Amino acid sequence: MKKWIAIICTSFLLLAGCGTTGEKDKQEEAALPEIIEADLAVPEKAETGEEVNLTVTVTQGNETVEDANEVKFEIWKEGEKDSSELVVAEHTEKGKYEAAYTFSENGLFNVQSHVTARDMHTMPTKTIQVGEVEAVHHEHQEESDADHDHHNSDVSIELQKPDQLKAAEQTSLAVHLQKSNEPLLKAKVRLEIFQKGQNPSWVNMTEGTNGEYKTDYSFPASGDYIVRVHVENDEGLHEHTEVEVTVE
Repeated sequence: MKKWIAIICTSFLLLAGCGTTGEKDKQEEAALPEIIEADLAVPEKAETGEEVNLTVTVTQGNETVEDANEVKFEIWKEGEKDSSELVVAEHTEKGKYEAAYTFSENGLFNVQSHVTARDMHTMPTKTIQVGEVEAVHHEHQEESDADHDHHNSDVSIELQKPDQLKAAEQTSLAVHLQKSNEPLLKAKVRLEIFQKGQNPSWVNMTEGTNGEYKTDYSFPASGDYIVRVHVENDEGLHEHTEVEVTVE
């Protein structure tokens, strides 16, 4: 009889322990903070001397973030990242941070918002075309890029990503570069990520070792995306390739 009582008591203790562990796991999962999302809004086109409004809306889950530690816009002309300009944004309303900026010359410009809030950092990038002359130049540049794709077949570009991509989650992306079967070093690698009919997000990648370049990116919503990899270097190389991915 005592033996059966001991077995029953042990079973109750095990069940209680499992229940406690399950509750603890749920509590820990619930305690994980949602990632910061930054929705960058810039006009597609502007004229020289025209003041434009740069806006980024910061959210965390369903909550707008009104207490960001720092929000800045970094602006540079295509190919002149070393001469970029930083503009501090001001908080206006409902998670919005804004700044006015006037472009002094024609060209294709990158606008990248640097958002630091709640121990997280995100920095989406978009492009803006200033002036009509550069629009023609950009079209010719894209045609030239296509020619480069054919003439530099010894360059290998491989995008590595998780098998499953989920919206609103930080995703690690990597690009492996080789030229003539050797790691391609000291390249400028950027990802152009977009859904058809939408403005692209531009993401700069950080060089690692042996021709590997890395970045983290959060896809804003589920759906089909195109990830276009742009590779440049100081020797005049300009290659690109694209991959279609599905985000759940």
